[in-house]
Amino acid sequence: MDLNSIFAAGRNRTLARHAARLCRAAMDLVDRPSPQSMSAVLSCFLNLLHHYRESLRLEPGAVFWRLAAQYSDVASNLSRPAPAENQNFEHLPEMLASLPWVTDFLLSLARAAGLSAAQQDHLAAFSAPAARRLLRRAERTPEGAFLHHALRMQRALENRLRQVWLLEQFQEAEPAAVELYAAAHCALFPAFHPSLPAARVEQEMRRLRLLTASLDLPQFAECYESPEWFAHYSLLHFTPPDPSSWAPESIAQYDRLISGRVSRWYTYPFLHTLAPMEYVATVLRLGRPLFYERAAAHALLEYVLLQPVAFDSSRLGQYLELVRVLDFQFQMLFDGFLLRQVWYARLKEPRGWCQYLDALQRLHRGEVPLEDLEPFRREFLRARGLSGIDELLCRLTGLQGSVQ
Repeated sequence: MDLNSIFAAGRNRTLARHAARLCRAAMDLVDRPSPQSMSAVLSCFLNLLHHYRESLRLEPGAVFWRLAAQYSDVASNLSRPAPAENQNFEHLPEMLASLPWVTDFLLSLARAAGLSAAQQDHLAAFSAPAARRLLRRAERTPEGAFLHHALRMQRALENRLRQVWLLEQFQEAEPAAVELYAAAHCALFPAFHPSLPAARVEQEMRRLRLLTASLDLPQFAECYESPEWFAHYSLLHFTPPDPSSWAPESIAQYDRLISGRVSRWYTYPFLHTLAPMEYVATVLRLGRPLFYERAAAHALLEYVLLQPVAFDSSRLGQYLELVRVLDFQFQMLFDGFLLRQVWYARLKEPRGWCQYLDALQRLHRGEVPLEDLEPFRREFLRARGLSGIDELLCRLTGLQGSVQ
């Protein structure tokens, strides 16, 4: 029985459609093998896997596995040397557990696992051995076993999609990283950039390096110092595995793109929306906040590249929506940069970690601009002769007024 028949028998028409597309793409690959037909198979397989996983999302076993996997990631990273290099950090787990959203998470995990009241109390310790036991239990459920393997499959599919996309770009020449980035940008925004010379990408990076340096933003200027390095970094962290299949046209697709970039940057798959505990796990594993100036610098570059473009008037609404999304993306990541500036010196104490992680998860759940940062942001911009983020964008893009 083929995949289409299996999912049709389950009366899930969406999954049946994705299975049918995968079957057609596989047949086309057999008849006409090429990077394009291989990419189509991988994309169809990835979409089928994603939608099947979403269809199981509310099943008890799936909920239990997600919570146990997130808990295990945090617990294993809390038990490592970074950031817990000294005895002061022995209280970090219980302090983290006292945050309201972490308490809610632990309660949800306890309910999903069917833990007794006494067992629930032990969750706040974020014990690595206890976390491993919970995860093994979750993986013994049918949904948990599938989701465990599905995550590994997704990573493999996304990596192979990137390889196939690169193979396509190398068919006629050996492009440099800036040329690859220009090609990816055009594939992602074909309605507004059917072509983009690599020379212009380099030119904009050099211009932004001078402008950010003149505005006393040395961390941003450093990002643009080597166009090849920054293009490579952006391809690795912020570009979808197959850019053309991610070209956004609706607000839901824009949201998917932004959340995918953040997820990939935080070392998770691209086709994924991070949960608050996953932000915590990555930051604890690194032992430091991520370098948000790099993500904000990429958002700024993308914003600039999409300013002086010509397009059909029928796409005006789509373009204004794109600009609005890019504006939000830059503001969110710039606030992440400011958040790191404010809290980095306070991470010598566990309370500082808890406060930083609390603000970080609120930022990425849509609290933009972050109210906690308001006085610091205002003074930071005022010291650079700027009245707000809008003026900063105008100065950096060369526009004279608000983009909106």
